[in-house]
Amino acid sequence: MGLAGMLSVFVSKRQEKPWEVVDSKAVDPVPLFDDDDSEDIDIIYVHETRVVRTFVFDVRKDKDVENSVLFAQQQFLEEVQRKGYNAFWTEGWQLTLLRKAKRHRVEVKYIGQPACLTGKLVQPHQPPFLAVLGELRLAFTA
Repeated sequence: MGLAGMLSVFVSKRQEKPWEVVDSKAVDPVPLFDDDDSEDIDIIYVHETRVVRTFVFDVRKDKDVENSVLFAQQQFLEEVQRKGYNAFWTEGWQLTLLRKAKRHRVEVKYIGQPACLTGKLVQPHQPPFLAVLGELRLAFTA
């Protein structure tokens, strides 16, 4: 055992405080198309399962919370487009707000079932039930 190894026994490691969960909101995956849309859309293929991607963002103001969900949706859609899909058949999300001292962070789990559709143009849209985040407001300090 070298000198560094012997000294490490006596030097306590700095304990970092964990992130505290402040709040959480979730929207279970919902279908984005209903029976009325079925005559305008042709389904080429749908991924056999739902896919989940996790994104973590530091936030400084209220608007950053909503923007994190929007950005997660955009990044996830770009990922599935590279794999040959052009839309989500079902879509949902879960957001966890974390705090450590005066810092805030959000973890967004975006859930989608990718699909390849033709017919009616698939329009960009906001994540489902984004208004749920209206209940999630903090007093951020500068």
